[in-house]
Amino acid sequence: MEARPLVSVAGCFLIYLAIGTPLTFGNITPYLTSYLRQKVEKDTTYEETTWIFYTFISTFSLLYFGGKLGSVIGRRWTMIIGSLIFSFGLVLTHWSIQHSLEATIITYGLIVSLGYVCCFVHPVVTAVEWFPNNKGLVTGIVASGSALTPLFMNNVQTFFVNPSNFQSASDGFFYNNEIIESVPLLFLVMGSVAGGILLTGLLMYKELPRESNQEKTITSKQSSVYKTSRQSCSKELSGAVTKDLDCRTTMNNDNLCEQDLANKNAGNEQLYSDVEVELHVSPIEALKMKEFYILSLVCICSIHPFMFVNIVYKTYGQTFISDDTFLSLTGSVAGVVHTVSRVTVGLIQDKISYKLTILLLLGMRTVLLFTLVVTPYGGQVMYMIWICGLFATFPLIPVCIPAAVVKVFGTKSTAEITGILLFASAASVFLWPLVLHRITFILGWYVMICVTATVAFVGLLIAILLPETSRTQPISNSFNRDKERTHYRSVEY
Repeated sequence: MEARPLVSVAGCFLIYLAIGTPLTFGNITPYLTSYLRQKVEKDTTYEETTWIFYTFISTFSLLYFGGKLGSVIGRRWTMIIGSLIFSFGLVLTHWSIQHSLEATIITYGLIVSLGYVCCFVHPVVTAVEWFPNNKGLVTGIVASGSALTPLFMNNVQTFFVNPSNFQSASDGFFYNNEIIESVPLLFLVMGSVAGGILLTGLLMYKELPRESNQEKTITSKQSSVYKTSRQSCSKELSGAVTKDLDCRTTMNNDNLCEQDLANKNAGNEQLYSDVEVELHVSPIEALKMKEFYILSLVCICSIHPFMFVNIVYKTYGQTFISDDTFLSLTGSVAGVVHTVSRVTVGLIQDKISYKLTILLLLGMRTVLLFTLVVTPYGGQVMYMIWICGLFATFPLIPVCIPAAVVKVFGTKSTAEITGILLFASAASVFLWPLVLHRITFILGWYVMICVTATVAFVGLLIAILLPETSRTQPISNSFNRDKERTHYRSVEY
């Protein structure tokens, strides 16, 4: 195997490793909130600072424009621009956090997310193009980069801000000057580390050449096949079409005369059997398919449990665990589990189906969330196991959803359709702090966890409606000796 595909996929992995930095927000939330309370606004609460991450996820709804920009100026240039914006946003937070929570929301929540949007889809699409026969595996490998980020970034953050392992006060906040004074500088460190990794990944990144030898061979075969079919169809369609003539219109609006193809090209049986035709669905056509809306609802019911666990795992753990280093270690170990899970989920998805994989992850997430309320009775070990188990379900959106889009709608408009698909789920993020955070402060953690688990369960019920097979997938031209006709077929369910 040539080294170029592997080097390119490694570059895609590093890009994801860098843009996964905001996903460590749960680890720095106690430090960030404590700094704002001590230096900026004395009544700042965790409820208010979570708006930073909610803004980040909401801006993710602009993913469609990131994919569209890539189709206009190219994937590489889009990711270069995104990398600059991403790193600039992190570094700029060094200044914004010293002024106000609102400024921090703009830099860390909005600007960083805009860079994230520009870099999110393109590495996965490029990796899939290099290895089209292992879509799930390479998607899992690339996406595992952002899952691996907490393994080293959590340790960097905790070592830099709280090297002495000071414990939070009874109200859940830090008041030690050593911790407070280190918080602004932390964002300079994070921006520098992420920028260096992004630069290395972009240098390794390489797209598949548009005209490889294999593509040229397939193109020539397809041209010879369709040339005769289109000519014969045009002749028949220009005159009166008899009742026996069986013509159909494909997803690409090409008229294919099946009976005529059978009569004209019976001698080309071997050629037909070797050629595959992949049907692609445009974003407009995707909006007319029920699979699009089912996947959208699954995303909506998946994104809140993801954010809940990612944001509050450390804050919730502080209510019964008095060890900041252990809580940071829990996030790091959970990041490793998340990394392994992304690759594993990709492999499982290649072996079974995207629907069964989604059901498996949602079922596991629902059970773990409903039982998370008993972890205080099991102590540190049980808490780490439960958090790691929940992190293992995180690949649902970054791995399963893009693979499902490729499977159902084809590869041509993956970035655009994925962006539109995630728009509603990301835009709905603002509903969660307005409603569910109030439940937390009024009724407590128990009710909040149960509500989150219920949302995951609703997503599980909706996912059952997904089809086992895709409506549109690669199909082969096959010559049937019994019926003596060449036909194109779409998969029905």
